[in-house]
Amino acid sequence: MEVMEVSRKIMDYLDAFKGSKPVVHNSEAMIIRGKSATKLKPEEIVPKLEELFKELNIEKIEINSERARILTNQVDQTFRNTTEVFDESNGIAGIEKLKHTFEITGFEADYLVGQLEDMAIYVVMWLDKSGFGPMFVEAMVVKLHSLDE
Repeated sequence: MEVMEVSRKIMDYLDAFKGSKPVVHNSEAMIIRGKSATKLKPEEIVPKLEELFKELNIEKIEINSERARILTNQVDQTFRNTTEVFDESNGIAGIEKLKHTFEITGFEADYLVGQLEDMAIYVVMWLDKSGFGPMFVEAMVVKLHSLDE
């Protein structure tokens, strides 16, 4: 499977493909952001992401695991090698910092990390804690390469 195909399946499943915009788009990496037509409660975000991973056969990786750290380092390396995007996220710690930023600005946010074949998958969903406004989805699908490439 290709990164664009997997990204499309994720956004379709979360009802967020229509009107979505690619942030990064090449044969090695795809980041796409959109608004979901589906409305969830904050406590339904993680179960929905788990349902998505199960449906698409994405292997869930524990966020605080050594494997997630290594996977994220590989993703960072792919970005440095294939895009003009300079990522200062600092791996999983950076993702957690971004989640915290959403939360202190009034949003409920959560994400899952996984792997499908030779691709790393990160899917984040966020929505206003008040229940007003849309739910946002961002999917990142990146081909994995060894760190020494």
